[in-house]
Amino acid sequence: MQMERTAQSSLDPSQGDTASDPAGFPKSVSIIGLGNIMKGDFGVGCYVVDALNQEPLGDSIDVSYLAEDSFYVDAYFYGMKFGIVVQAVDFGGQAGSIYCWDKRVFERNAAWFAEKSPSQTMLARALTRAELIEEFPDDLLFVWIEPRLTEGFGISPEMHKAIRKAVRIIKTSLFERNLLPEMVFSLSIIHQLKILDLKI
Repeated sequence: MQMERTAQSSLDPSQGDTASDPAGFPKSVSIIGLGNIMKGDFGVGCYVVDALNQEPLGDSIDVSYLAEDSFYVDAYFYGMKFGIVVQAVDFGGQAGSIYCWDKRVFERNAAWFAEKSPSQTMLARALTRAELIEEFPDDLLFVWIEPRLTEGFGISPEMHKAIRKAVRIIKTSLFERNLLPEMVFSLSIIHQLKILDLKI
């Protein structure tokens, strides 16, 4: 099948239609980073999450890194208004390129996507399963980043710009939905990726 390119804790359904953290703050957005940091650029989802956690996004936005365990992504999206997944996916394009899909595009390419890797197979199955859940958001954003380095610890130079660009795409998507204050949207932060001892 031909595909298209368009250039923190699990939630308990018994809690009702608005998810909350232990402090009682209502959650409306869940951002999930996926990938293995021991596979080079395929770990970029971890680093985007690290960067986002350094932004003052507010208590209504939940940011989680699930490594390659994407089987329960649907649980993280339960009761949310907006869900975001960020992950490296090899489309065969230029390293560092970013492709943004909405839910409709994902569904149209789900069969092709599910064949890419075990993690992506689990993600496709989780989102297919989620169609049976009433409190699942229709508003989804998938941020796919084209990798170059695919083995070992560390990331290629192309990922440095890609991480900043992915953070900007996510913040813009939140701002456009009135889920992020303009003051926070306008901030430009230098992110310290501690695990890599790197500033971007």
